[in-house]
Amino acid sequence: MSTPRDLRALFAPRSVAVIGAAGNPAAIGGQPIKHLLDHGYPGNIYPINPKYEEIAGLRCYPDIKALPETPDLVIIAVAARMVADMVRAIGEAGVGCAIVFSSGFAETGEDGHTAQRELRELAERVGVTLIGPNCQGLINVSADIPLGFGAPYALTYRKGAVGLTSQSGAFGNSLLMALNDEGVGFHHYISTGNEAATTSLDCYEYFLEQPEIRVVAGYVEGFSDARRLRVVAERALDVAKPLVLWKVGNTEEGAKAASSHTANLAGASTYYHAAFDQYGVIGVDDIGDMADCVRALLTERQPQNGNGVAVLSVSGGAGIVMADRCIEQGLTLSLFSQATNVRLKELLPEFASIANPVDMTAGAINDPQAFAEALRAIVDDSSVDMLGICLAALSGPHALTVAREVAKVHAQCELPILIAWNATLQGNEEAYQVYEDAGIPVYGSPVRCARGLGALGAHGAALARHRRQQGERAGVQTVLDARPVDVTATRALNEYDAKQLMQRYQLPVTREAAALDADQAATAAADFGFPVVMKILSSAIAHKSDIGGVRVGIADQNEARQVFAELRALTEQHAPDSPFEGVLVQEMVSGGTEVIVGAVNDPSFGPVIMFGAGGVYAEVFGDVAFRLAPLNREDADALIDATKISRIIAGARGTPPGDREALVGAILSLSELVVAEADRFTEIDINPLVVLPQGQGARVLDAFMRVRE
Repeated sequence: MSTPRDLRALFAPRSVAVIGAAGNPAAIGGQPIKHLLDHGYPGNIYPINPKYEEIAGLRCYPDIKALPETPDLVIIAVAARMVADMVRAIGEAGVGCAIVFSSGFAETGEDGHTAQRELRELAERVGVTLIGPNCQGLINVSADIPLGFGAPYALTYRKGAVGLTSQSGAFGNSLLMALNDEGVGFHHYISTGNEAATTSLDCYEYFLEQPEIRVVAGYVEGFSDARRLRVVAERALDVAKPLVLWKVGNTEEGAKAASSHTANLAGASTYYHAAFDQYGVIGVDDIGDMADCVRALLTERQPQNGNGVAVLSVSGGAGIVMADRCIEQGLTLSLFSQATNVRLKELLPEFASIANPVDMTAGAINDPQAFAEALRAIVDDSSVDMLGICLAALSGPHALTVAREVAKVHAQCELPILIAWNATLQGNEEAYQVYEDAGIPVYGSPVRCARGLGALGAHGAALARHRRQQGERAGVQTVLDARPVDVTATRALNEYDAKQLMQRYQLPVTREAAALDADQAATAAADFGFPVVMKILSSAIAHKSDIGGVRVGIADQNEARQVFAELRALTEQHAPDSPFEGVLVQEMVSGGTEVIVGAVNDPSFGPVIMFGAGGVYAEVFGDVAFRLAPLNREDADALIDATKISRIIAGARGTPPGDREALVGAILSLSELVVAEADRFTEIDINPLVVLPQGQGARVLDAFMRVRE
């Protein structure tokens, strides 16, 4: 990973200047000064505006050169047309960081894009770390330093261990306030705006290296440098810090030729979520969802050995709700040992249910000692990796007793323990405080508690996978360094040429030959042995079967000659302006399961591999999954398992299992191809790849490839 940007002066400046400072404290240029003063900022504040002698009791300066010292940070709040001159001036003055509030850049259209690009290039030349433009600022919550405008910057927030970013200013502020109300504490918050120079990914990198930050969270509309997400996410796993992202704006991103099924089935949202799954990012889709995940992950406790969860409840209904939602989160209900079952039966009332989810019933609460012993028996069971406790509306002295016992057990074990409890705060203040002091998250419903458990399970699994895979993704940097592919200047390869390239990377292609006349076709067919398949061979026709360009079961040489003539005529009809490239004669492969394997070279993410149900219904059923290349064996297995067709390959309903090893090998070969050819290919479609019965391999029956000119 590249060295993270040093943003210390941005979040903890010893002095701040405001260019465009306003005498009106409610104006955009006046608010940062007021907020800093109101929050007791200890450093020097320098208003800059030639119109004023003084602002808020502070001397006002005409320009950056007039300041008595070089400030660590400059806030720019002037019209867009003046921003470049201000950045140039502060760069020449030796200022290292600037926050640009000004709008009127990329969000306004093509001219704005040009101005923003020039601003970025200027900032790089003069050595200024630039935040924005079109952003609302940032807050160092830990040091109570607000550097922005808007009512939220006047508030004080919970101090904690979360680093939060937002690509939306106004909504980011809403997210900050809502998470604060949910009990989340922050170290830093930043609104990144248009990200002309410094991106959210830069902020993630910086946050990950800060020892005070334990969870990194972000609101994301899109990454212009999405390839870096993989490297940043892997760094998050290196340092065992969860990355929790809310991705919105799931629209198509980047130009695609879209000639292949793979391109038609893919899209920006697909790639983001594929990256999240593959690289251990916790994806969320709501403020409450983010709060639930972040609060659980802040405990820094990992599931012990897997994703087994025990659910303990004083209400059978609540326990069932939590258990159901845990399973939906991909967790499994722990299967207690016989010894644990015996112990629970001894401790709990006769009418309690000792099966997981355990319904202790309210009666068990009347015996605090029995409750504590039952709790210890569960956490000591080797099948339990996490524990969720449903207390319903338990209140009063019993609630306090339970809280104290849970806190004791929590201190004596390493398991994550989460509580679902919706009793009123009034009358239960001490019990709530016990949980807070112990670092045990309390949720208002079993569903939200289960979401927290799910985040812990997902992050624990990602860390375990990362440890197993250390060093296996050495090709990532190669892909990141590949030139962006110009998808507007591409050409398609015909099937024969595409397969020749695939064969170089050990993809299992069929025996075949390109015939330029009827006699060559007949001879090739006889060499392969009848029956054979014959196809149109044309780089101008992507989907041959749609026009009747695939003929199967050719039985003899005379039929081969006749079919050759028919396919040539069909080619000339549908591609009259393209040169005749021949007819493909191919061995006929029977049986097996048809799947689709493909790749798209996305302008933002780079090479992305797809797998799913194949044949003519590939797009109809859409049973596909994606992973970012390069893939290792575990990635390939996960890619296959994410689809329904994997069950057929495994041998569903008495059908013989397919050759999964051969399928995995083909996927890994395609991954090797797309990494090696990352600066050249734009789309690859292998449809179908037939997976033959176990031990018989797999075959590429048809293929399409588009490459850069």
